[in-house]
Amino acid sequence: MCSSYFGKRLKTMNLKVLECSSCKKLHAPPAYFCPSCRSEELEEREISGRGVLYTYSTVHVPVPMLEKEAPYTLAIVELAEGCRVTGRLINTHSEKLAIGAPVEIKEIRDGVYFFDFCDGNSR
Repeated sequence: MCSSYFGKRLKTMNLKVLECSSCKKLHAPPAYFCPSCRSEELEEREISGRGVLYTYSTVHVPVPMLEKEAPYTLAIVELAEGCRVTGRLINTHSEKLAIGAPVEIKEIRDGVYFFDFCDGNSR
């Protein structure tokens, strides 16, 4: 369920995560059971794709398959709904590059979220 579920959502830009029916924690990427309480009762929940930059790191020496894309910036984004997801950050030369900056998903390519800065009210 996990990989096919997640892959289908990424292709459609229909952004959803799984929410545990027992403890209400959100999980992205989806899991077979809740890592917090071990419940297997998980339900889909749509997400906005907006959040804030939680942390980031610029990769200058990449793995061989990403050599042509270096340097690039990886980010952990805390979504408005409360869970954190990993993705790539675009426009990293922006003066807005700072922890806590508002971002939103702009594109999903090859299973990777690409975030860009926003004014916090976009979409």
